[in-house]
Amino acid sequence: MQKNRRQYYITELNMGDDGLESTTDHSGPFTLAKARKIMERLLKGNDPWVNPYAMTIRGPRHFNEHGFNTEFYSHKESN
Repeated sequence: MQKNRRQYYITELNMGDDGLESTTDHSGPFTLAKARKIMERLLKGNDPWVNPYAMTIRGPRHFNEHGFNTEFYSHKESN
C-alpha cells in the first residue's frame, strides 16, 4: 500500500436500520496525511451542517489493526 498516492476520500456514511446502506464521497482524492488533516478539522469544527461523526476516510482495501479487511481508515495515525 502506498500512502503517499492520492487515493483517499472524505466520505459520508449513510446509515439505515440494518447498518451501512451507502457511502457518498464529499471530497478527494487526497494523500492519506492530507485526508487525516481534513478529518481533524471536521472533528474540531463547529459547522452546524456537517455531522463529523458520519464522516470517514475511504481508500484502498487493507487489513486494519484488528485484522479486518476494510476500505475505511482511522482519522488518527496508528501506532
